[in-house]
Amino acid sequence: MAMRDPLLSKLKAVLLRLKEEKQPVTDSDPDLQVLCETLECILRKGLKKPGSVFGLYKRDYWCWMESLMSSAGSERLHPMFSLAIEACRSPNKVKSHQGRGRFLIRICLNKKILSVPIQHLLKNHRMLEIWYDPLMSIIGSDMLVESLMSLLHLTSEIQFELNSKNASFLDETWVLPVYRQYEFVPCKDLGIVIRHIRQRVIVADVKEDSVASHKNRIEPGDVLDELYGESLYGSSRGKISSLLKQHEGWPVYVSVIKCHLRTGKVFQNVHDIWCVLRDEYSGFKVPTDRDPNLRKSSTDSDQGEVLHKLSGSSVYKVKYVGCAGVGKDGGTAVIESAIASVLKEKGPNSSTYKDVYLELGETNLITWESSDEDTVFMKHCYPEISSCGRRTDALLYFAYVAGDTTCTISKQFNCYVYFANCDQEGKAILTSIAQGFGRTTWFV
Repeated sequence: MAMRDPLLSKLKAVLLRLKEEKQPVTDSDPDLQVLCETLECILRKGLKKPGSVFGLYKRDYWCWMESLMSSAGSERLHPMFSLAIEACRSPNKVKSHQGRGRFLIRICLNKKILSVPIQHLLKNHRMLEIWYDPLMSIIGSDMLVESLMSLLHLTSEIQFELNSKNASFLDETWVLPVYRQYEFVPCKDLGIVIRHIRQRVIVADVKEDSVASHKNRIEPGDVLDELYGESLYGSSRGKISSLLKQHEGWPVYVSVIKCHLRTGKVFQNVHDIWCVLRDEYSGFKVPTDRDPNLRKSSTDSDQGEVLHKLSGSSVYKVKYVGCAGVGKDGGTAVIESAIASVLKEKGPNSSTYKDVYLELGETNLITWESSDEDTVFMKHCYPEISSCGRRTDALLYFAYVAGDTTCTISKQFNCYVYFANCDQEGKAILTSIAQGFGRTTWFV
């Protein structure tokens, strides 16, 4: 094998691009698919795959990674890697060796442990010989594997925030669909017509003025992936009605795989299912590509809207005004002047502010792009937040102050200013921040 391998060059290039990004890497990042495909090619290069004696199954890189659980010997496996393997063994969303391997790669990126399985494999020379050809593989080559390990360690320096629930199509593709999680008001009927086709629950029709039709959250061609946190992939036909009956009177929590990608192109892996659905349900029209910039109109107002995720997080649709540096002092005393400074720069016209979703989680505050809920605009954990509050003469403007590290040792603080839809909403958000982090000082 050559001293250099093009796959390693490709891996290095994509990692350097990702490392330059200031925001965490999410499913919407176009370089993520390149990274995952390259990693998979490296793991498969030179992989010995004899399969079973009768050819009933074929081995993949997942197989040797899973076998580390029983062949590690005296070498204790990294606890996070053991948990990752157990998570991938669940048959709910991934059912093949390929799907489980891809799911494991995503978990390892999130947990910064991608180098762990290869480290263990390199320590077990007998196992390494069984799985990899030293002349054809990167992992089996003494020289190339050193370069690979240094690149894998680089992945631990990149912040990945990949949605672990978005896994139902990993058996088939690395192209990740748009994944949405919704909460609907308690009801017995969402107003959708569904069909079970090839183990998927497909939306055939959405009734006009129904709960599901609100703001076009669910559209014909979408795939229902979860209901109340339980996977619907491969589920029986009675599972949905059973879950709705069990949770009667509760808000309805649904996770949906959208029929369109972020680019506006249709999600091709569902196209064959749509063709079957068209024959079964005469009113169904196969989705087509659309302009990604085209926003569907809605007569409903987002004023004061708050959503609650199944995890317990509250999500508010607000406007982000701007940020002002406040130096070494992160107390409430700087908030009024910081808001005034941002308003002086941005002006009082709220139409020029950035539409965002502000998620108040158990451990952090996340600001999402309003145009794409999978894109993290800003994130701060509660220990970084030193204070929050608002001006008494401009109650719609609220802000919090956060340091560049834990606030007790931070030497530099910034004040982040937002615009609420109403007075009560601003107060509710500030109260939630204070409750989320007991040491945060605040005033209303």
